[in-house]
This record gives sequence, C-alpha cells and structure tokens, in this order.
Amino acid sequence: MTTNKVVTNDQIRVKPTAEQTEIYTRRESELRQRFLKGVLETSAVLDGLQTLLEMTRGCINCNGQPGIPDWADRENPIILHIPCGMVDPSHLSTETVLGEGEDCLDGEEYIARAQKIEGAMNACAFDFYSRPENWKYLPKDVDVIIFSNTIFRRSDGGRYVRYLVRDGAWWRRGFSWLSDRFNRHDRVARARK
Repeated sequence: MTTNKVVTNDQIRVKPTAEQTEIYTRRESELRQRFLKGVLETSAVLDGLQTLLEMTRGCINCNGQPGIPDWADRENPIILHIPCGMVDPSHLSTETVLGEGEDCLDGEEYIARAQKIEGAMNACAFDFYSRPENWKYLPKDVDVIIFSNTIFRRSDGGRYVRYLVRDGAWWRRGFSWLSDRFNRHDRVARARK
C-alpha cells in the first residue's frame, strides 16, 4: 500500500533527550525487524504508521517547550509549565473561573482556579493561536484568552501568564502580572473533548 498524503508537524520546537532518542530508536528497530521478518501483517503495519502520522498532523504539541518571550528572565524564564498533550486547534474553548457574584479575582487565585480546569492550555497553545494564520480558530464572542498553564518569570522576579486580546479584527499578544486582578472578560483557554 502506498500513500500520497503529506504529513508535517511544525509545532515541535524541542529536540528529544538522548534517553528519549535511544528508546525511540530501540522501538523503531524492533518494529522494523519484525516487519522485515514477515512476523507482522504488512498492510496493518503500514496503516498503523499512517494513522500515527495523521494523529499529529495539524495538532498543537502542548508537551513541548514554549517560546520564551523577550521580556522573560534570561536564566530562569519559566516558573511552571504544565504539559497538556497534543491538541486539535479546532477544539479551543474558553471558560470563566469566576463564580456567581464575583466580578474579579486577584491573579494568584484566578490562575490557581484556571489550572484546575480540565484541558486548560499552556503557552505552547498561545504560541500557535497568536499567529495571524491561526486566528480563524479563536472564538468570535471572547475578547481576552488567558493561557494559564505556563507561568513566566521576569528579571524583576514578577510572575506572568500570556494572553491574547481582541483589537478589532486583530489579536494582540499580552502578558499579565499575577499581582494584577482578573475580571469577567478574562477567559481561560481550554481544549474541549
């Protein structure tokens, strides 16, 4: 069986560690040996490999490392980064963490609540959605989208999260200090199932 499907994944920014490379190489070699010996059904192996390649095409790799903003501390730019898997970009949803009767929260409480939301996204997703060609995935009824699962440090020690804010037909990149207050307009980016 042959395929003409092109598979690309431009989201991976971090090379695998030596240990991960060794594990991958060993598993690939074992699969190749079984395949070449005729132990495995040829069409099943080829179909399985194609399925694996297609699973990652067009996905956001939220297990990688995010881009480091130029305002971040040079030695220790990331305080917290919670991996959140491979995300289909069309599955973006937003959610508020404010309860009934709450108009705003201090940043620390807001982010603590946001990180408890199932599917909350990190700065890898921010990097993807902040590119103009990917704005088509952003919701039409939301003005501020917070990416809560990565906290950056500035050289002054301040803790910050990245966000996107609507500016007419455009989306601007921003960052919020966790000592600021967050309100009802601030929505948490999450991946719906």
